[in-house]
Amino acid sequence: MPVAALGAAGTDESAAWRRFLLAAEPRGLSVNPEPGVWSPLQYAAHVRDMLRVFGDRVVLAIELDNPTVAGYFPTEGQCRAYNTLDPADIAAEICAQADRLAAILDDRGRDDWGRTVMREGVDRFTVAGLGCFAVHEAHHHLRDATGELRQL
Repeated sequence: MPVAALGAAGTDESAAWRRFLLAAEPRGLSVNPEPGVWSPLQYAAHVRDMLRVFGDRVVLAIELDNPTVAGYFPTEGQCRAYNTLDPADIAAEICAQADRLAAILDDRGRDDWGRTVMREGVDRFTVAGLGCFAVHEAHHHLRDATGELRQL
């Protein structure tokens, strides 16, 4: 995907999340379909958080030379708490984080896309790679939340 399209792709994914969360039966959104599989609300909250984290990491990569960041994965307690969220609120928060990330990405200059960040001193991501990863997370976790990937 061209880097100039990443911001818009992320906001498109957030709109798809919004449609899904507002159309779904609210009680079903907090149900884990099987042990070890997140509920749709858990996936939604994770996407919200990841969009924020990726935005923060892009900013760090621009401001600092090859900063190191920790891995990000919610705790068990956070995951349980995600199931108490209001679907309309989480939909709005996903859209807000996607808009923020889009603004950050849309403001990048040509030389910014190759700047890097290290995750846990092992995985190196460019700004372009972070943008792609963020869009990927939003896209594939929506497929997880709808059950589409389990059906495959």
